[in-house]
Amino acid sequence: MKKGWITDGRGSEPLLNRDRKGVGFIIKRLIAAIPCLIVLVNLHISAKADTLRFIKSQSGPSGRIADNRFVFDEVRNRFVYPQDKSLTVSFEWEAPLGNHTLSAFWKDPEGRVASISPDVKMEIKTSSLQAYWVYELVSGLRSGIWTVEIRINGEPAGSHSFELVSSEPSKAEVVAPSPKLPSLDEIYATVGKSLVWIYKLDGAGGRIDTSLGFVIANGQVATAFQAIDESMRVEVEFADGHKLTTDEVWACNRLQDWALLKIETGVIPVLRRMENATVPVGERYLVFNVEHEQARVIGVDITGKRSILGFGDRIQLAPAPSREAVGGPLLNPSGLVAGIVGGSVTPGSRFSRKAMSLSRALWSRTDGEIVATPIGAVPNPSGAASSFRTLLDSGVLTPPLTPTPSLVFGGSARTISKDPNDMSTTDTSEFSRKDKAAWIYTLWQKKEKNAKGLVSAKVYDSRNHLLVDVAPKKITAPDGPPSRVAFDFALANFTAGVYRVDVLWNGQPAWRTFFTVTD
Repeated sequence: MKKGWITDGRGSEPLLNRDRKGVGFIIKRLIAAIPCLIVLVNLHISAKADTLRFIKSQSGPSGRIADNRFVFDEVRNRFVYPQDKSLTVSFEWEAPLGNHTLSAFWKDPEGRVASISPDVKMEIKTSSLQAYWVYELVSGLRSGIWTVEIRINGEPAGSHSFELVSSEPSKAEVVAPSPKLPSLDEIYATVGKSLVWIYKLDGAGGRIDTSLGFVIANGQVATAFQAIDESMRVEVEFADGHKLTTDEVWACNRLQDWALLKIETGVIPVLRRMENATVPVGERYLVFNVEHEQARVIGVDITGKRSILGFGDRIQLAPAPSREAVGGPLLNPSGLVAGIVGGSVTPGSRFSRKAMSLSRALWSRTDGEIVATPIGAVPNPSGAASSFRTLLDSGVLTPPLTPTPSLVFGGSARTISKDPNDMSTTDTSEFSRKDKAAWIYTLWQKKEKNAKGLVSAKVYDSRNHLLVDVAPKKITAPDGPPSRVAFDFALANFTAGVYRVDVLWNGQPAWRTFFTVTD
């Protein structure tokens, strides 16, 4: 067994034992991993970095710690097994002070993820961040150009390629050849014919949101629930350019985030589902990403799977597709449907952050995590279709917002001043049941001819169940400085979770926000 060493500027000490499985270490904490990760913290004072900046990467067969830096005995990018038993790749960045999460994805010559290092969380107090990974070589690894891709806080932070030559045949070389997989161009050409654009329409027929969908059966377009929520009808644009409008749904699930639209699909080809619904972690799958109003096929890594109480299973993707890609298919390498991109766990939150007041943390939770719902959760529909109006009246759909110019701002807080002219409120979107109450406030100023009306509010859980109903209050929006309308409610009976608040003007939702409750 070999031992690795690390120094913190005050001397050296044994750091870890290495074997074929590998052990990761970060600030004297052991983490089981393949491969081995060592993080070096530069204790010398350095300038603060506002953003992450990649400096360099190197590789070699071995090295040592000198002056709190990793120094290679030999720098090279070609390794021969079994002469080389392991290889080491080092990275260096300038990084902002504070907490960071590092992860490594090791990809074989075909671009498939062969190994994923577990996320490692750490805190740095200088701008210098150095780390190296030790990869133990074993029999059966494919010869060719390998790449290790590093992500910090979920964002790409650099990569390093190296050549591996193995004198022993890999497992892929000794088994029977598998059928040739279609290329990205072939998948785009075939699957692209079944892809559709979905536009939410407002009362005047204007487009207010864009998502994707795909033909999954004759007369059925599959998409995410969030792609149809908060609307009364949608327009579907097919790959050949023709457009149809629908307000009917064969089936949908608010919490699992999927919907099947009823619409005439004609001779549009149907996408096939995976027969085996299992999606292996570490595999490379495909999605249609939307960039500059164009959809293109990109590869995504299956980085994990989780089951969320009440919401069902989710497939985690990296990198995350764009917001407009929600509703499109998650495809396996053969072009079969494995899931529906989306996976929101905060129904009703798909609208601009400018339209509500949320903390960055809560906005990230409601809008930042785009995953996928397994296609196995989507059944073949039976029975008659339902209209958007029926789903809205039954509480399945979230009501759309009505533009209200006189409502100029809103927010949530633990306390507000008793003086209605005092606007120095400290906003928050995170509450505890130990808090006495949560306050919701809105500011009103005359922006339209009729500035008189009734202001009320409703609080809902994720299932769209009404929890708090605030009685209407008559107001007249002033011509001068904005006036404040506020209400509060106790949190003692709320369970941990995310909740929605709708502020209504004359009975119609005019503004919306979300807040979390913790124990």
